[in-house]
Amino acid sequence: MSFINFVKKHSRLLVVVATLALAGGGYVGYQWYTTAYEDWRPISVAPDEVRGRGVILRKLKESFFIDFHNMFSRDVRQNIEFPEYIDLDYTIRFLKYEMERDRTGKQLMYCIFDAKENKLIGTLEIREKNDKDPGQFGCWLNERYRGGGRIQEAIKLITNIYFRLTDVPLFTAHVRLWNKRSYRALLKAGFTDTGKFYYEDGKPTRYLLEFRRKK
Repeated sequence: MSFINFVKKHSRLLVVVATLALAGGGYVGYQWYTTAYEDWRPISVAPDEVRGRGVILRKLKESFFIDFHNMFSRDVRQNIEFPEYIDLDYTIRFLKYEMERDRTGKQLMYCIFDAKENKLIGTLEIREKNDKDPGQFGCWLNERYRGGGRIQEAIKLITNIYFRLTDVPLFTAHVRLWNKRSYRALLKAGFTDTGKFYYEDGKPTRYLLEFRRKK
């Protein structure tokens, strides 16, 4: 289900979640200052920050909201099927919903920062499995920061964290057939094409990819 359809179906839920996010507590977290994907020891709590060579992953905070909105460009929104035009209020309501899902363990989400500029440039998340829309992985980078291996490194960092937190063997990603850039980027980052498709109204509309735990 796209976010647009979700909002139409669950608009009242978004208001409730936003209220909960305002009232809820924060993370008792910690930071990693090394490349986390080089370590596979189990962990019990997701770190608030993970530093790689070219990117830094940080848990979403309210202080990031304006920077997120400024980087959440029309090009980005088109690629992930968000409304063409949104305002800051829309972005804030969405981000509070995302923070609540992360806080309650329904997804693992990080903002991506460029390590050199220390600027928010995107996000990525791994959601819990949902039979209604089983694609679990989502990500975006602002168009000015695509290329240079940033998204591939960010994926290495978050998958390392995810597999160290869980005992699941794999997670999945759906990519629209027209989105060749994202399809190639995920393959380069370590996803594999299952050779199957996701069907909507009897027609194939998305590639089905998966990322497996290292043996």
